Amino acid sequence: MRRFLVLAAALVALPALAQTDGRLHDQGHALTDRSPRADGRLDAARPLLGTWDVAVTTFPTDTTTHTATGQAEITYMNRGYALMERRIVEDAVPGRTDHALSFLVFSPGPDRWALGEGRSETEHIEVYDGVAEAGGLALRTAVRRGGGTLLTYERVRYAMADDGLTVTVETSTDDGATWAPHERRSYTRRAAAPLLAVRADDGVPAEGLPAEARQFDFLLGVWDAQHQITLPTGQQVAFPTTTTASIALGGHGLLEHSWFDLDPTLPDAATTILRLYNRAERRWESLYLTNRVNTLLDFGGAWEGDRMVLHPFDTHLGGTISRFVFYDIEPDRYLWLAESSTDRGETFTTTWTIDVTRR
Repeated sequence: MRRFLVLAAALVALPALAQTDGRLHDQGHALTDRSPRADGRLDAARPLLGTWDVAVTTFPTDTTTHTATGQAEITYMNRGYALMERRIVEDAVPGRTDHALSFLVFSPGPDRWALGEGRSETEHIEVYDGVAEAGGLALRTAVRRGGGTLLTYERVRYAMADDGLTVTVETSTDDGATWAPHERRSYTRRAAAPLLAVRADDGVPAEGLPAEARQFDFLLGVWDAQHQITLPTGQQVAFPTTTTASIALGGHGLLEHSWFDLDPTLPDAATTILRLYNRAERRWESLYLTNRVNTLLDFGGAWEGDRMVLHPFDTHLGGTISRFVFYDIEPDRYLWLAESSTDRGETFTTTWTIDVTRR
């Protein structure tokens, strides 16, 4: 009984958090079904949709646990081609609130699921890949922690039921022979998630951020963008898009959404990008999702002089290297280009330009 009263008191207190996140521009957020042009295998994740109370248990040591509570909302995104989870958990780390935002997508080309998640607590975006399994999904990634050589595998498993959902995160340091619990999230359906209500404007940043975490504020708002792409054949392709950006992740990140309707092969084309500044790495991290091929791209970078220069994190000097550059940034206009190099960065060829003007 005492445990129930403590949990109830925590849930009542949740909506008192300051509202920071800006409006959601993606039309997919209001959909009740996937786009009819999306791959039908996305329906395997349909039980995730809804608003939830969440109990999050972490395992700081082999013998201790910590449990916190929050709310989550899982909706369609990217005009109905993927799913997005927004989650807020108070006291996730004692005394701090963790804001999480994730993209979950099925990629028909490789026949794989992909998950990307950014968190305000870690200021990091993690990307996973995996498959459907009986009653859910299983996705994995591998990283080297702290600059060491030992690989740490991380596994995320979704177990779905009509009345609830469990997400288990486990780690392994012996190539998957054994797994240790890292985090367990238990979801229970609720009527609404007031903690996740957004503002009617572009949002406000969190307090206490470093100046570097405000470098992308120029993106906020609604924009008209003119694209020009140079195909490998040399043919030029031009088209307009609507581009938007608002504050996300409890004021710690930005969420961009762009769309256009001119391609007869994909009349509801869209892209979504989550941007988050990582103080530990002193760089921006970006999670990009396009519904043209339904894949995630993890990339980032830093301010260089008067330009923001970003690149895929797997870039090296062999083969082709790529970079994405924001430049000529003014209050109501900025330019963007994508470049590639095959001579170790001595010269770059521009493959894509965007001229962006505030609406």
